Amino acid sequence: MTELLDGELDALRSFCTVKISKMHQQPISKQAHGGKSRQPQRGFRAKRLGTSDWNCVVPQQLMNRIRLKNIAETVQQVTEAQIHESAVCPDCQKKEAELAKITFLRQKKTLMENALIKEKLEELIYSRDVLTLIGEALRSLPKPLEDPRNLWQKLKGQKINPRGCGT
Repeated sequence: MTELLDGELDALRSFCTVKISKMHQQPISKQAHGGKSRQPQRGFRAKRLGTSDWNCVVPQQLMNRIRLKNIAETVQQVTEAQIHESAVCPDCQKKEAELAKITFLRQKKTLMENALIKEKLEELIYSRDVLTLIGEALRSLPKPLEDPRNLWQKLKGQKINPRGCGT
């Protein structure tokens, strides 16, 4: 431990004494409230703390030294920590390549499905346009040159499909 000034050493002792006294006092206060607690260990006698014990002041110089030490230790831990570089890591590169392949395949699948849907729509539009549908309907209608009596007989014998055209 670094050398401490007399005032710092006294403040540190006072601070530690207060903390230890608090730890010994807690079991007694729990016991007074009905909770189970242990007796103070190693023959220490817990005493009531006076107001003078609570008023100990830790010198600012000591606090600054502790803070500086904590900062230095944190900086040392950060510099010693290994930083993971995914551009160099073979496992990360493998995973990235796998994800790129999955993305590529998903995009190609979507493009092919869109092309197939477009092709089916065009086929449907060309095979089922208005003129084709009218032509199919006219084929099933009777010819104007046929005898009306024969037409009537044909219509009575024919079943009518849901479209309204003969079969």
